[in-house]
Amino acid sequence: MKYFKYKKDKLGIGTLIFDTPRSSANVFSIESMSELDEMLNTLAQDAEIKALFIQSAKKDIFIAGADINEIKTANNEQQINSFVKQGQDLFNKLENLPFPTVAIIDGACLGGGLEMALACTYRIATSDEHTRLGLPEVNLGLIPGFGGTQRLYPLLGYAKAMELILGAKQLRGEKALKLGLVDACVPSGYLDFKKEEYIKQIVEDNFDAKIKANRKGIKWYEYISFTRNIIDAIAKKKVMQKTAGHYPAPLMVIDVMQNSFLKPLEEGLDIEREAEVQLALTPVCKNLIELFLISEELKHDSFSKSKPKEVKYSAVVGTGVMGSGIAWAMNHQNIEVRLKVRSYESAANTIQNIRKIYDSIMKRNRITTREIDLKMDRVTFTKEYSGFENMDFLLEAVSEDETLKEKIYAEFEEVVASECIMASNTSSISISNLAKRLKYPNRFVGMHFFNPVDRMPLVEIIAGEKTDDKTLATVVHLAKQLGKTPIKIKDSAGFLVNRILLPYLQEAVMMFEEGQDLQDIDEALLDFGMPMGPFTLIDTVGVDVGANVSVILHNAYGDRIKPSSLMNEMVEKGYLGKKTKKGFYDYSSKEAFVNQDISTFKKANSTMNQDAIVNRAILIMINEASRCLEENVVDNARYLDMAMVMGTGFPAFRGGLMRYADEIGIPQILKQLNELQTVDGDRFTPSQLLVNMEKENISFYGDVL
Repeated sequence: MKYFKYKKDKLGIGTLIFDTPRSSANVFSIESMSELDEMLNTLAQDAEIKALFIQSAKKDIFIAGADINEIKTANNEQQINSFVKQGQDLFNKLENLPFPTVAIIDGACLGGGLEMALACTYRIATSDEHTRLGLPEVNLGLIPGFGGTQRLYPLLGYAKAMELILGAKQLRGEKALKLGLVDACVPSGYLDFKKEEYIKQIVEDNFDAKIKANRKGIKWYEYISFTRNIIDAIAKKKVMQKTAGHYPAPLMVIDVMQNSFLKPLEEGLDIEREAEVQLALTPVCKNLIELFLISEELKHDSFSKSKPKEVKYSAVVGTGVMGSGIAWAMNHQNIEVRLKVRSYESAANTIQNIRKIYDSIMKRNRITTREIDLKMDRVTFTKEYSGFENMDFLLEAVSEDETLKEKIYAEFEEVVASECIMASNTSSISISNLAKRLKYPNRFVGMHFFNPVDRMPLVEIIAGEKTDDKTLATVVHLAKQLGKTPIKIKDSAGFLVNRILLPYLQEAVMMFEEGQDLQDIDEALLDFGMPMGPFTLIDTVGVDVGANVSVILHNAYGDRIKPSSLMNEMVEKGYLGKKTKKGFYDYSSKEAFVNQDISTFKKANSTMNQDAIVNRAILIMINEASRCLEENVVDNARYLDMAMVMGTGFPAFRGGLMRYADEIGIPQILKQLNELQTVDGDRFTPSQLLVNMEKENISFYGDVL
């Protein structure tokens, strides 16, 4: 056998071990499921088997789910239907074995892995950190297709099952036990003892009844159709608020569970499979799967051949929102953090900000008060630089002032060890320029986090001209250790995300100046799928910050990224956005409304439809992004798309900016850019890359760029 190993002891207790060759994870492919099917046929004929334990040979992984490439490469409904039915039939066979089965879950148990565990008679999970149970299929534009929608609600109840699937929640072992998803939870070191206990108890007549008595099951009121209709309506409302209907999978989950409730298993599986087939061939599903595969690729891309240095002790200089967030990220991963502060008041504010992040996590039941207290005890501060001689890593997160940053770096080098790595969280200033006066420019690097740090997964990694490979390897590894996705970016003004985003924001401002209602602009881009309108985003970041970055980019790239005179005037008047209660919107009351004081800045009075607004805003991003690829600012279009999705919230259902460009078509993009150039100016002049792509008839994803 290639994927499964089987052994049976003298007592008739069988153990089936899943161990995919040459892989760190187990997944269900057509091949591995066929082998398991053959194995189950053989086991079903063995009258000596008293019970079967199913476990994994992989470290920290039980089963990661179905092989997503089987879905990606499927070209028609028949192929999808065949794959899904294979999984459903396999787990039916597992469920109907003539002896009890026990899933031993020590590690990630996700998607098809959990669906297999649900088909087992009993489930034992470990309480260790690496053990997570969940059905994350909606994140890929799918629903649980191997019986998850049918076997989960009889265990947890209708509402809880729907909540778990719609939220794509991943549960720790203890939480899974509390919900009734597993029947026992023990530390991994006690698994063998628990298995021995189960072996003795399984043969008892009343054991099954005892176990089932502890499962939550369907609530009495969930049998009432009126109650379920209310549950469905509430769920649908939440889905629409979160997705605006752009993602069909969550709505399909509700429909499937609604239409299959209490129906015979085979009927329910047919309903589930039909829905899965519909979803798997949608552009949304294909786009989400592609983004998932890119994210997996990035997990394994170290951007360096050197071995990273271990970071045990870190320091952060800059105690604002970003500095606090980065300090929290270090502390959360048990890295010692020392804060360099101006005053005890700023230290208190930073520690309070870190605590607030932890409190928000605690509200989601992901950490306890005791765990927070223990972590907070490991955050220290100093007004001088005491203790900095012991640091492995220093990060500067002060305002975008080149002179101030250089002063701090000079102070750093006087107190830290020569091997200590220094990083800047600058969002736009050249790393090579910042390193010019350093004694050790080889250990200096850019590490641009995004706000809020606890929620934004992207970190741009910027190597300067003299940054060495060891330094690069260390910060890439550190970013991953912090739970972030690092992407290496060429050292250039604005780096990648801000360079692409700023023209989009400026174009929105220009449309407003031309007479377009700013609420219409915000609404058009929200409908397109952006997480917030451009004016709300500017107000959130700070009008002054946007104006400052635009000067830096204008100096680097000329008039195609020209500073906005309107934003400069707003800065002069103190309209800086949310932090001053006034920006493009007025935030003085509970509901934000348009700041009427800026209406005088309109230079004309014109109206555009939604498509025209979206075209101008998105096309200018595509054009700038193509220049970034042309200049090798980022390795490829796929990494660029992931950066824009993670760094700006560009709608994932569209697959990313360049995937969306492919969908429009390069010839159509060129045509529209040329038309806009004629009417609105040279900032819409198509990049040479786009011109060449049209000539060669290639696309961003169809060919490697």
